[in-house]
Amino acid sequence: MSRTRKHPKRRKPFHPVKTFFKVMLSIVMVFVVLAGGACFAYHKVTGEWPFGGDTIAKDADETSMLDALLGRNMKLNVAVFGVDADGTRTDVAFVVHYDSSQESLSLLSIPRDTRVDVCPDVEQLLGKRYGVMKFNAVHAVGGKEYGPQAAVLQLEDMLGIKIDHYVKVDFNALVEIVDAVGGVEVDVPQDMKWDMSDTGDIKIDLKKGLQTLDGNKALQLVRFRKGYANGDVGRIQVQQLFLKALATKVLSTESIVKNLGDYIKVMYKYVDTDVSLSDALKYANYITKIDMSKMTMETLPGVGQYISGVSYFIHDPAETTEVVDRLFYNVAPVGKTDSDSSNSKDLTIEVSNGGTVAGLAARFTELLKNEGYTVTEPTNYTGEKLGYTRILVKNEGVGQDLVSYFKDARVEVLPNAVGSADIRIVLGTNEQRNCFHPRTQAQDCQV
Repeated sequence: MSRTRKHPKRRKPFHPVKTFFKVMLSIVMVFVVLAGGACFAYHKVTGEWPFGGDTIAKDADETSMLDALLGRNMKLNVAVFGVDADGTRTDVAFVVHYDSSQESLSLLSIPRDTRVDVCPDVEQLLGKRYGVMKFNAVHAVGGKEYGPQAAVLQLEDMLGIKIDHYVKVDFNALVEIVDAVGGVEVDVPQDMKWDMSDTGDIKIDLKKGLQTLDGNKALQLVRFRKGYANGDVGRIQVQQLFLKALATKVLSTESIVKNLGDYIKVMYKYVDTDVSLSDALKYANYITKIDMSKMTMETLPGVGQYISGVSYFIHDPAETTEVVDRLFYNVAPVGKTDSDSSNSKDLTIEVSNGGTVAGLAARFTELLKNEGYTVTEPTNYTGEKLGYTRILVKNEGVGQDLVSYFKDARVEVLPNAVGSADIRIVLGTNEQRNCFHPRTQAQDCQV
């Protein structure tokens, strides 16, 4: 994919006649549900999924309908914005990269409070100088007419990539889609309570634990932003966990067929996008080339910081370049080795007691903290009890350095099961009463 950033042409206004086919892109973008409509319609007409031989991957704007029909590889970048009722404030923002040759989706979340210098392209579009503001404010100053365009230009400037399309979704779409599929099972990481009803907003009241969320409760989950130890980043991790669970459920053929009417209604009411009719038909040919098990989710790297009394998220440009190279260009960072990627000390770890000995998770938590790891409060695991200890990670190449602390441990790449931390360790029954030190194998924490 070329790094040359193109100044996008002024977006044409949304036209309702094209709505059914624009469904397609939302599916790829987490609100994946909608795309099923176009894909299903195409399959009903042709009776087949027309995939042929492979070629070198092209960017979306270079991929013709003939390329799509022949199954030639394609790369696509789409910015997704979740907005509230007034359509201007973005509580959720991320960029999705799709690579058909890898059958993979990569998602990079952008914290709403990211501090940005409004780029010249945005100032030219809006005809005004702005200076410094939070990222979600860029969409707001663009208003309903230019908000998505302004946010896309700012993302292109910050990330150094070309964004092919945007999808803007009202949060009410989330409520109706979740209800249409019968709810989504999520392990809520903590009690969530926040009454915003005095300002006309929602009232949040969720209990910690594994549960099936209906549409209203799903909205509460993604809107909650208080009490996370790592601030907005913690909130994003919870959003990513939920969105993947939702995408996995709605992408099933059974779900598409059963709920197609509901999806189309949601599309008409709540989704705005610059995807053209021809593009939507082209992209529909790639729907079956999505493997949700290959979906990766990361957050713009940086830290929270107060500047002049205002809370910002300060992104790290150097680390951002590494993340973009890895997610969008499949390029490993220069100078990084396998041993570097396996070091878990820069990540947050949660230890869950999946065994039979009370207090064992707390003992391992203390041991790992003493070894220099960042470990959250221990928890109890309510799922199936296994003999071996499971080190659950979001990406390959992480967690191997933790194996030696346990009697019988295995690393498993299961992003949907990790939760709000970067790594979740579920202790097995084989651990029983011993904590093993990786160097001495001494019983460091007898219960």
